[in-house]
Amino acid sequence: MSEFTEKGITFSPTALRNRRALITGGGGGVGSACAVQLAAAGASVAVVDMRESSAQAVADKIQSSGGTAVAYQADASSETAMRPVVDSAVSALGGLDAIITCAAISLRSTVPALTMEIWESIIRVNLTGTFVPVKLTLPHLLAAGGGTIVTIGSMASLVAVGDSCAYEASKGGVALFTKAVAVEYAERGIRANCVCPGRVPTDFNANTRRLTGLASEEPREPISRRAYIPMARSAHPDEIATVVAFLCSDASSYMTGVTIPVDGGYTAV
Repeated sequence: MSEFTEKGITFSPTALRNRRALITGGGGGVGSACAVQLAAAGASVAVVDMRESSAQAVADKIQSSGGTAVAYQADASSETAMRPVVDSAVSALGGLDAIITCAAISLRSTVPALTMEIWESIIRVNLTGTFVPVKLTLPHLLAAGGGTIVTIGSMASLVAVGDSCAYEASKGGVALFTKAVAVEYAERGIRANCVCPGRVPTDFNANTRRLTGLASEEPREPISRRAYIPMARSAHPDEIATVVAFLCSDASSYMTGVTIPVDGGYTAV
């Protein structure tokens, strides 16, 4: 069972013992929480991020707590960049049992103001950046006799949140891509599920600007910030990560092709 701590939630310390996981976008926000949670549950993890220093900081944190972690710098949407990273991670960890795709960007813009550069960047990072790691790790999951794929969607995978059509299109694509993989590999020991966080206080937008150098308009306050959240608060990143850890564990052994909102009730109303 999971237990609450002062900093959020932790999963069982033995639930993922001897599992090996690769996490893209693992250098911050939900991705770093996932890396730490999986390691705390016994997994060895490969932390991949565009920012080498951020990936290394997360790996160092895991190692200082007695866990096993390696860090890599790579663009998750580039097959050329990711292939040697996946190969190195498989060698370092002795194989792979799980892949978690957290890399994502978002820039606010109304449809008329959205430039092709921003549209293509968001689709590339969020959707292609999910496809590429899954494509490259699937042979290793199959070689291990099966495994788990957890993609990170968004409440925007399920409903429109406003002033972010490219983000919504990309995250909707992530959810359906995950279902497609789940169906294709259901009889080969692979489970694929999509976790859809609601509002999580991270430096997501600032990181997008730092990583891409892109700027967008600042339109009206997004619908998502005005909408009713029954639980009346944002999520702690650990509250997302513990669901990811559950999906990587045997406790979720009959779950595949599922899109799971973790949004405080946002999509329920």
